[in-house]
Amino acid sequence: ANPARNATVQRHTNIIISQAWRLTRLVNDLLDASRLSSGQFTLIREQCDLSTLVKETVDQLRPVAPYHTLVINAPDVPIVGNWDCGRLQQALGNLLDNAIKYSDEHTTVTVDVWTTSDSIHVSVHNQGASIPSADTQLLFRPYTRLQGSNGRQGSGLGLFITKSIIEAHGGTLQLEPNK
Repeated sequence: ANPARNATVQRHTNIIISQAWRLTRLVNDLLDASRLSSGQFTLIREQCDLSTLVKETVDQLRPVAPYHTLVINAPDVPIVGNWDCGRLQQALGNLLDNAIKYSDEHTTVTVDVWTTSDSIHVSVHNQGASIPSADTQLLFRPYTRLQGSNGRQGSGLGLFITKSIIEAHGGTLQLEPNK
């Protein structure tokens, strides 16, 4: 076996997986934008463990981001609620995909999960450039893409849909400045 050839095949395989993942998400984003505008966006709630969901979503993205380090800081115990697991996975996938897309290779993307007495928090943090404060109001609008996103693929719908999913669950999505 030729190690250099195997590495090339692996890199090309990762690119194919990455593009298939993005194409699937693009189609789903367009469908969801249509559902949101027509009032047909619904949640299918069931018992769902957020700890498992976060680990599974990150593991699914590892082949798509072979040159990023993906780190999870989450409790080892289940965090169970009556949520739409598929929709939450979609929301977290959107946030992770953005974090990867807008940061350089060989940097770290971190997902933190913690609970307080009355709520659950999930944070996705990358080591990319900060978003200018003037642009933060535009982030969650449909079909909006910020300056500096040139050359990066996307519909401009991911964060709008993510915000809609989280708000449908009674939560909030917000951008926090780098610590």
